[in-house]
Amino acid sequence: MEPSALRHFSHPGGKKVLYCGDDDVDLAAVYLSSILNAEGYDLDYVPSRLPFPPELDPAAYDLIIFSDYPRAQVRDEDMEKIAAQVLRGASFLMIGGWESFTGLNIEYRRSPLEALLPVYLQDTDDRRNVSQGIVVLPAERGKALTDGLDWEHPALIGGYNAFRPKEEAGVRLNGYRLVISAARGVIRVEPSATPIPLLVTGRAGKGKTAALAFDLAPHWIGGFVDWGMERKRVEFNQGFIEVGNQYYRFVKNLIADMF
Repeated sequence: MEPSALRHFSHPGGKKVLYCGDDDVDLAAVYLSSILNAEGYDLDYVPSRLPFPPELDPAAYDLIIFSDYPRAQVRDEDMEKIAAQVLRGASFLMIGGWESFTGLNIEYRRSPLEALLPVYLQDTDDRRNVSQGIVVLPAERGKALTDGLDWEHPALIGGYNAFRPKEEAGVRLNGYRLVISAARGVIRVEPSATPIPLLVTGRAGKGKTAALAFDLAPHWIGGFVDWGMERKRVEFNQGFIEVGNQYYRFVKNLIADMF
């Protein structure tokens, strides 16, 4: 594999997706890339170490995903082209990470992409690491995004980017932080009553937008990547992932909901 090269995984006739970030397709990006490929999307992938290629035309894509993709890799003029394409009817999804949203180094705060997002970004570091876990639950049932998922046995994540939903946006997933104590051999688990917005969706012009506060690959994904009683193996790019069937269904639903 050529390091830091633009990748093409062609499925002619499939929805055209541009996915940027999560290191590379043989590293963290293998999780989302494997599922996008398995579901028949026509995928172009940009690794984190590669600057946004000037030959890429955002107008060619139905969905653009940024996940832990450094702000320094994208010129303002390219972000403005992405914004224009979303306003015309494409979709934009940002997934959590140290280099997403505000992140460690004030990544997309005050960038041309900020206005697209259905959430308000923090001015300072928005990363939140949680050692005892956050249980993930739907804010509302009966929607396509949450359909077919085992919410009676929810999974945990280990961290997220903190943001605040915009007034016109919809909160689709909430998180509840757990407090676990063990005194004299008795284990007690108490969830916080305060919900943490984890998935927020909205619109920008004619396009759909979404903000997922946690990532889809280790480490913030935590036990969520193994959610489900069954294991699912997905072959991809001379490798594979092995994940929980409920995790796979969630990612499948999330992407489908963007169209």
